Amino acid sequence: MARDETTRERTESERGNETNRNPSERSENTVSRRSYLRLAGAATAAAVGANVTTGLSNAGQYETITVPAGETKAITVGDGETFENKLIDQSAEGAAAKIDASGSDWTIRNVGFKGKCGASSFGFFSLIPSVSSGGKAVVENVYMGDGVETNSANEAEPGAVWVNANTPHEGELTFRHCNIQKYANNGLYASGPGAKHGAGAGGPVKVESCYCASNDIANVRLGTPGSYVKDSVIENNGAAIHHSNGPNKRGIWGWYVPITVKNCDVNVTEYEAVNGGFHGGKVAVKNSEVKGPTSGSVSTTGVSSNPKTKIPKKVPQSAEQAANGK
Repeated sequence: MARDETTRERTESERGNETNRNPSERSENTVSRRSYLRLAGAATAAAVGANVTTGLSNAGQYETITVPAGETKAITVGDGETFENKLIDQSAEGAAAKIDASGSDWTIRNVGFKGKCGASSFGFFSLIPSVSSGGKAVVENVYMGDGVETNSANEAEPGAVWVNANTPHEGELTFRHCNIQKYANNGLYASGPGAKHGAGAGGPVKVESCYCASNDIANVRLGTPGSYVKDSVIENNGAAIHHSNGPNKRGIWGWYVPITVKNCDVNVTEYEAVNGGFHGGKVAVKNSEVKGPTSGSVSTTGVSSNPKTKIPKKVPQSAEQAANGK
């Protein structure tokens, strides 16, 4: 099986080179946190503001952020801010949006990405979060289930989530009730901070009651002390999407340090359901149902092989459902 570049961690300088190779990330429209910007004209990119706010928290109310065909929009979330009750409509051909979140005490809640991500560059991710040292942040009730646009061979480049190793991520980050499916460069890619200052660095990434399916390279990839996956469902459900050097749709991939998988259902039979063998990575699987091969340093306690892959309760099954907060 071909080995893709994403099967090893990249240094900060290498990550910078990837950004340099991605003109869409460097020229995208930046969306203001607090206001709407509307730019007209055929030669000028239209931008609709993200309006970071806590004012639309009631279920059933949400804003729609529409990304025009062929354009990319960036949304930023910073210290103490909440980005919630938003439907990001990227269903037009070639449309893509990404959220950069950094600092501490920020929240991303009730957000749905509608339509396939239209970015075409390696190194593009729809969500790039990090938490500063001593801080905490939460990503909850987020739908990223429509995946990414592919070529005629069902190949693509972008990933769903990349926990930022360059900021770097040093605080505590929790993903809860998230639906991540059909991305090429990992689903929830959170191992990078573990190598920022040498293996074993970085803040914990906690994955709770999430659903990750048919993401290439790995569905969930962790590598920082205190990181875990619990009460979650991970499977490959038949979607053909894969990275250009794939496919290799691992279930859970552990790097650098021991991580824990608890009370999860994992159904990945054609690739590795659990892999714990990279740069000191170890995975302890407890009280879970795992169907599929394991490799590397994987220990099991109370593990059987009859997973139930129903999407967990409270995980949104559409962009509208996420934005509604229902």
